[in-house]
Amino acid sequence: MRRAGVRIRRARLADAREIAAVMSASIRTLARGSTTPRRIALWSSLPPLYHAWAMSVGGERYVVAGRRGRIDGYAALRGSELTALFVRPGAARGGIGAALLARVEREARRGGATRLRVAAAPSALAFYAAMGFRRGRPVSVPLPGGAALPARLLSKRIGGRAPPR
Repeated sequence: MRRAGVRIRRARLADAREIAAVMSASIRTLARGSTTPRRIALWSSLPPLYHAWAMSVGGERYVVAGRRGRIDGYAALRGSELTALFVRPGAARGGIGAALLARVEREARRGGATRLRVAAAPSALAFYAAMGFRRGRPVSVPLPGGAALPARLLSKRIGGRAPPR
């Protein structure tokens, strides 16, 4: 798929190193100030091996987006849960996150989901609100080292019948 020069494709195991770099850079830059420096360090420390595991035995479907052969963002889906969506800081606010989300929504609908859920970090709440997600209850997302990231469980209707009035 292409959108404004952005190519979106299914991720490959060979992409794990670049995906880990995108996630780390995104968290260290775009989430700065939204949580403690210790949480930022732990959250951004997931190695390429984690992403390779998630794409294989972890059961997550990853898609990557980029221009000119470089990965500028990625998203991961497991069932009806968006487990990750990160964009490289230099490419942020250029439509890549929205394009990745649209792709994941289509995949979730094809899989029979009528709602998409995400545990969103505070730094991502405005993005998800702009994309039509409704604010939900507070949750804690486990981080490496036994820490946890405060987040909000958000949801969005993506298909199926309209709710009763």
